[in-house]
Amino acid sequence: MAKNRSLVFILGVFASFSLASFPVNVSGESTLLFTFGDSSYDVGNTKFFSSAFDPATMWPYGDSIDDPNGRWSDGLIVPDLVGRLIGKHEPIPPVLDPKADLTCGASFAIAGAVVLESQSETATMSFGQQISKFIELNQKWSDKERAEAIYMINIGADDYLNFAKAHPNANRIEQTTHVAHVLQKMSRDVMSLYGSGGARKLAVQNLGPLGCLPIVRQEFKTGESCMEMLNFMVKTHNERLSRILSKMTLPYRGLRYSFFDFNGEILRRINEPSHYGYTDTTTSCCGTGSRNAYGCGYANVHSKLCSYQKSFLFFDGRHNTEKTDEDIATLFYSGDKDVVSPVNIKDLVGKSVTDLPAQEI
Repeated sequence: MAKNRSLVFILGVFASFSLASFPVNVSGESTLLFTFGDSSYDVGNTKFFSSAFDPATMWPYGDSIDDPNGRWSDGLIVPDLVGRLIGKHEPIPPVLDPKADLTCGASFAIAGAVVLESQSETATMSFGQQISKFIELNQKWSDKERAEAIYMINIGADDYLNFAKAHPNANRIEQTTHVAHVLQKMSRDVMSLYGSGGARKLAVQNLGPLGCLPIVRQEFKTGESCMEMLNFMVKTHNERLSRILSKMTLPYRGLRYSFFDFNGEILRRINEPSHYGYTDTTTSCCGTGSRNAYGCGYANVHSKLCSYQKSFLFFDGRHNTEKTDEDIATLFYSGDKDVVSPVNIKDLVGKSVTDLPAQEI
């Protein structure tokens, strides 16, 4: 199976450079792309949202593309790379940029975003507020364009990271209750995106193993182990979210989705680094501390920077390197049912919702 995934990476790279491979939607037109989520999907909204210092606009962020532009990575991130695979010549812009051209879509994702607004530690736009912003602007695109667009979603990490910081000794009942609250609100927000926003094609990324992030290992002093409490909540969240999405397609016949197993892909890379070309999957490329997990981008912090980003899974304490996101984007776009189901993004783009399976059988 690992060999098959490696083959998918190689084929995806070739596909990304072939104009002939770009899919069109069922109308024969280029597909719009909208993204919602937290810092992992933020393409620069944070710097327009607040005048507060934004480390992602400072070197060494953007080092691989020589452009620190608000992305929490050394280069491009998953939405940029998926956009390229579906035919976008330029990354979709941050919606808060007053000069943004929203013709081909927009990113609503922003650092610190949460599902439950009570869990926010910083000034940001929650998932629900991002969707409200989209609904406020949705007359910029026709009903048909919005129905055939792809809506990428990656949200929830900060809800669980903030909960773990505030309640490090929470028992299983408290942890499970928190997951239930997150998913109840997330479900309502997704239904708003469908009902008021006109979204029909969702591309949802599940949560990675947050307990294995370098910043978590460093702050909670877990040593060579991951933080079990966080990974339990993430596992519960991902399993329930998969079932929720499947059930949503029954009453809402026009709704279809791709559900990507980001968690599984990251764990495979942590456990088999050399197979995927990494030398380090537990320490950050940029930062300081026992895992180099803190301070990247801050002028007053003497951060270390690795000499070769492609050998690291994580660029900073919680965000991937461009190399990692290239692999993830390729799998999300064209992976098989072992990693993305019921369909991948390529099928989601190229078919009418009536031709796509409602759920896995």
